[in-house]
Parts: sequence; C-alpha cells; structure tokens
Amino acid sequence: MFKVNDYIVYPGCGIGKIVGIEEKDIAGEKVLTYICKLIDKNTEFIIPHPSLNRTKIRPIISKDTVPKVYKILKETPKKTNFNGSWNKRYKEYTERLKSGDIFELATLLRELQEVHKQKPLSFGERKLFKQAKHLLVFEISLATERPKEEIEKEVENLLNS
Repeated sequence: MFKVNDYIVYPGCGIGKIVGIEEKDIAGEKVLTYICKLIDKNTEFIIPHPSLNRTKIRPIISKDTVPKVYKILKETPKKTNFNGSWNKRYKEYTERLKSGDIFELATLLRELQEVHKQKPLSFGERKLFKQAKHLLVFEISLATERPKEEIEKEVENLLNS
C-alpha cells in the first residue's frame, strides 16, 4: 500500500513519512511492517500492515483535492447554533480532528472560525483551532509542494472572507 518516502496522515498524531518497510517477527509470525516518522515530533513508530485499517492511516491528499478543501473553507457552515454545551462541542470537535479526514478538518476549522465571529474562543477551542489549522496547512503544503507560510496566508484569507 505504501512505499518508502510516502507521506502519511496518522489521525490524531500528525503527518509522517514512511522511512522503511521491513518484515518483523511478531509473536512468532513474519509480518510486514511500516516504519514511520512523525515529522513535527521527530518520533518513530512501527505499524504492522494488518493494523493499517484500524489506525486509519492514509496517504496525504493529492494536489487535485486542494480546491475542494478551499471551497469548504470559503463556505458558511450549515451549522449555525454554536451556543450549546461546550463539553458536547469539544468532544465532537476532538473526534472530528482525530478522524484524519481532510474535509472534516476543513469543516471544523470553518466552524471554529464562525464561533469566533460570534464570541471569543475558549482556551480549548483556540487549541483545537490551532491544531486543525496546523494539520491542514501542513498537509496542503506537502501536497502542493509550496511553503507552509504561503498556504497559511491563503487559509487565513479564505476563513476571513
């Protein structure tokens, strides 16, 4: 499924790179494993091939997907009632952040921007906003092979339009 030097998204952890593929002896059985390195955290970990579906690891998006992500960032969210329980919203936001889905990430970022337009973000919301924005910008930067700073400006302009 993956090759050495492929970039991957590990939901809830960040963006990594496949640095090796090896057969390892696990519980007396030969298993194909991917050796991955999280780029931001400089952390290396091993994922057995049979665990790929459970971990929801996916390749980074293609350059062709970026306009769809930008469209979501420009749209006004369908959800307009942000006055509900913070605990309930936080749990939902965290699950969406950990989903690993780039479209969910863009929608989450857009919704948090809308909350910010209505009232100041709480500490937890600001933290989620920063994390979602960082992951989205980083992935788009890798997909388009453009500097993160350029992508961040574009994302901010879309969110503020």
